[in-house]
Amino acid sequence: MKVIIFLTVTFIFTIINGQQHNIPQHQETFFHEDHLNNILDSHDNDNNDHGIDFERHISIPYPQCFRNKLASSFLKSDVLEHIFKIKLEEEDAKLTKEHERNLELHNDDILDFEEMQLRSDAHNGALLARSATKAADELIYQLSCITNASITPNLDNFLKTIQLPSMFCAYQSNPSCEGLTNYRTVTGVCNSLSRPYRGSSQTAYGRLLPPVYDDGLRLPRSESVVGGSLPPCRQVSLAFGSKPTFDSAINNLWVTYGQFLVHDLTFATPVTDSGRTPITSCNCDSKDTDMCNVIDIAPNDPFMAGQRCVAVPATAQAFSDQICALGVKEQVNGNSHYVDLSVTYGSTRRTAASIRVGTEGLMKTTLKREFKYDLPPGQREGRSCVDSTETNKCFAGGDSRLMENPILSGVQAQWLRIHNEFARELNRIRPDWNSNDNTLYEESKKIATALHQHYTYNEWLPILIGKTATAQYLGDKHLHTEYNPSMPGVVFNEVAAAVLRLHTFVRDLISRCKPNGDLIDQLWFNEVASKCKFAYDVKTNGLDSFLCGALVDFSFAADTNYAQQIHHRLFESTNHQGELRRSDLVALNICRGRQHGLPGYNAYRQLCGFRLANRFQDFSDTMSPQSIETMQTLYKHPDDVDLFAGLNHETHTHDALVGPVSVCLIGIQFKHLKYGDRFFYTHHGEFTKAQLHSIKNYSYRCFLCHTVDIEQVARNPFQPPNDITNPLESCSTCSIFDFGPWHMPKAS
Repeated sequence: MKVIIFLTVTFIFTIINGQQHNIPQHQETFFHEDHLNNILDSHDNDNNDHGIDFERHISIPYPQCFRNKLASSFLKSDVLEHIFKIKLEEEDAKLTKEHERNLELHNDDILDFEEMQLRSDAHNGALLARSATKAADELIYQLSCITNASITPNLDNFLKTIQLPSMFCAYQSNPSCEGLTNYRTVTGVCNSLSRPYRGSSQTAYGRLLPPVYDDGLRLPRSESVVGGSLPPCRQVSLAFGSKPTFDSAINNLWVTYGQFLVHDLTFATPVTDSGRTPITSCNCDSKDTDMCNVIDIAPNDPFMAGQRCVAVPATAQAFSDQICALGVKEQVNGNSHYVDLSVTYGSTRRTAASIRVGTEGLMKTTLKREFKYDLPPGQREGRSCVDSTETNKCFAGGDSRLMENPILSGVQAQWLRIHNEFARELNRIRPDWNSNDNTLYEESKKIATALHQHYTYNEWLPILIGKTATAQYLGDKHLHTEYNPSMPGVVFNEVAAAVLRLHTFVRDLISRCKPNGDLIDQLWFNEVASKCKFAYDVKTNGLDSFLCGALVDFSFAADTNYAQQIHHRLFESTNHQGELRRSDLVALNICRGRQHGLPGYNAYRQLCGFRLANRFQDFSDTMSPQSIETMQTLYKHPDDVDLFAGLNHETHTHDALVGPVSVCLIGIQFKHLKYGDRFFYTHHGEFTKAQLHSIKNYSYRCFLCHTVDIEQVARNPFQPPNDITNPLESCSTCSIFDFGPWHMPKAS
């Protein structure tokens, strides 16, 4: 049954009260005064002092502002409900207006994010969460509370005690997990049996530290701890270099696999209109930081002169830890939080169903007879790239970003290819499953996901944080591991918005080569980004030529330099007025961290066991003198340093590509995603000992040989080949995946 995302406020009011309140449309700051005063007065007919003077605002420190007689009247359930309804109507009106605007612009690029699996509620969580935050903001305003960043955790704890009416809460009752214990749900619901929604798609990111907002509630971190403003995001970005050097120890496939992994874990869903299309009204004059993220550009900017700003939709909001209450702003993760190949299979039931064949457990693909292997399926309308045609369509997948570059599209294609190969083989060896499409699909998906987890934890992650830290945080000498239900399997906001924003590795020239390894050409990143024509290029072997090139291309080094293609020329285009428009990924990362309320780098130093820096020189245990000087030039105080900026200026640990605080935060994150995932591939009950050996013995090199049209792959595919330490080896030496342990059990 199709789920209706947005209900009109009139309908909501009707089912709550059986009647409508006469609330003025779209008032951003003030209530309908008479109506609210009547409600307040009704609580104490003998006292005529409850009327609100909307002009008076004496300042009362928090929490005292919530302890007077006026506050007790405001905190009555019907008053709070009235406040919330007003804010809900205001926010709904905004989104309806945004939808009308998008229709006028013929922009209806719907994001495929429905209500999560098993949820009977039909309200849109992001709309409700934002309305709840706005209601809390109004409450603080009317009670004349003095709030600031320092009281955010205490304020959040208090506001969470103010629950929303049950009809507004999608999490009011837990779904039944009966019959959902053997396989992952596509949304991640019921991974945790005690907290079924934990880690599922469209829920809030977790937090390692409480958020920090200027007003204690929702305004992005913009003020220095010693007074004045933080440096503009673009100014901080310009302090990063744009002259990258190469790192001969890692290749571009390792970089792209990291991008694929991050897309598997996180999607900062933008604010969308009432038709689920990202809003388009954000501009340089936008003031609502819950709707838009605006990055100012100085008139003398060396790369963007003449462009006033970069304006993009803000991240949509969500209720913290599935608690439907007032509270400080939290952001939604549109994807499931686990390392579960949701990037390939989808994070909603609708997405998953749309890319399945529906028979024999297979996934949809595009067959091109000229290619050795299939391509991902074409979208019905092909909106994820800019050059789609009727014959050569943009690709569909579990995540809408699969066409950001053709190497990423190629990695996606590999997992589709291996899934279908597994499904066909299981169909052959398990006649008892022949008539059950879902069993073939789930078993193939389960094995593929196990391989993805194996390559992530044993091949990709040790390169990033080093073998020492990998063993420290994730080492387990036992063949089978144990699930820890008390450990939340969630993606942390800090990791999604800052720590894993590893764009310093991204190179600007991308190679293509033939199956025998001969170079075809090199293309600029901007030439191939969000374009599909190269994938269908038969003469150059399509996507496989990019995967081949990624194996030999050096990555850019992990330093403070970024390719100009993403630093100063991201999404470069000309608008209808003929004006050149560019974006800046570094500035976007910094501003997103502030918008998400991430505390500064110094706070995470302390979390990871380093001393709290009182002066910039105290960073000397994690930064070079040059980096410390840069931080001191940009910021007024060590507490001001943005997490992204601080992490990028760290000195790397001896066997890692990142610094010690990054290592710590990444280690904590992947520990949670391992031991907090009930279905992690090494946990007891997931695979037999023999099956686990098959998974661990299927090398990433052979996975590549069986999913890419290529003749040779280096022994370690995430490092460029060389004759001494990482020689090329023929794909003819690779055995197929061993399905012996999956054969049908013999009859007793």
